[in-house]
Amino acid sequence: MIIKTFRTIEDCRDLENISKKAFGTTSDSNISDWFSFKEMIKEIEQGRGVCLKAMSDDDKLLGFIYAQQENPINGTEGLEKWVIVIIAVDPLFSRQGIGSSLIREIEKQAITYKAKKIFVYTNKGDDKVVRFYIKNGYSDAGWIKDYQYGENNSAVFLLKKLQ
Repeated sequence: MIIKTFRTIEDCRDLENISKKAFGTTSDSNISDWFSFKEMIKEIEQGRGVCLKAMSDDDKLLGFIYAQQENPINGTEGLEKWVIVIIAVDPLFSRQGIGSSLIREIEKQAITYKAKKIFVYTNKGDDKVVRFYIKNGYSDAGWIKDYQYGENNSAVFLLKKLQ
């Protein structure tokens, strides 16, 4: 497996397809409700976000991750805190360490932007995802009731301090 940096808008179609496969059977299956590839590209172009792709040796997209600075309007804290916005792995290749490899690499990238913390949030009750992040060194940072779209859709936050 090779991890590459997202470079072109042409990559978006493949990323969208992986997203649909990864989230197709979840309550988050309509990706456009909570993620915009167009906005992702803007953040990358402005130097506030990073997208990485996991590729097979024969150049097949296995998964991707996108993270960005939390919010530059919050001054230094907003610049030093990053958020993982999306991670998706083709279900045919799940449980092979691809997601963990993507997380490790995005953390390294965030550190180059002087990040000191990185966090992620997911649906409260999605224990499989929560266990995945805890396995990768994230700690439970609490939850917010009705944080995400839809009624009774609370979010659990997980945080990791970066070296």
